[in-house]
Amino acid sequence: MRKQIVRATALPALVAVAFAATSCSKGAADFRKAAEKAISGADAARVIGEEFTEVQCDTPSNTAKGSTFTCSAVGRSSGAAYTFTATISSSSRVEITDYEKSDTV
Repeated sequence: MRKQIVRATALPALVAVAFAATSCSKGAADFRKAAEKAISGADAARVIGEEFTEVQCDTPSNTAKGSTFTCSAVGRSSGAAYTFTATISSSSRVEITDYEKSDTV
């Protein structure tokens, strides 16, 4: 078996999620959950061309602007493994900024 990797680079944010404005700051788990929701949502499916299952994100080590963390998912129709990069772009926004698709052929 040969493993084929497809990588998206130099793209603007693929999908962005903004939190509802509240007076309290968001914690790391909030950013993780928002990224999982973004990858599971219709916008990611539209941009990438596939719906995703088994979406899981690491909890970011901090919530500073520019911090990144990794997510993984499985393409619903292809069964391919995907790895996503999520970037915290503000105190109330996380963006999915990159992805890599790995197929076994």
